[in-house]
Amino acid sequence: MTIAEVTCARCGKVGPALDHLPMAGARGTLVRSRICVPCWELWVEESKLLINHHGIEVADPQQRKRLYPIMAEFLKLPEL
Repeated sequence: MTIAEVTCARCGKVGPALDHLPMAGARGTLVRSRICVPCWELWVEESKLLINHHGIEVADPQQRKRLYPIMAEFLKLPEL
């Protein structure tokens, strides 16, 4: 199923939907159904800064979990 547009939880505007799941599982499905492409791109840039600043090793699932609450707050989504 392709979603052409979404009403974005972060910016409140109707915008283009992601054409793929940005991550696996329920988190990816939620992000894809509730976040527009421009806001997701803003998160990607913000997450790079956080990863570098805090030295998060994204290949480690335990360290990656540290980003989920920050991502949820940034994207104005319920806890991820």
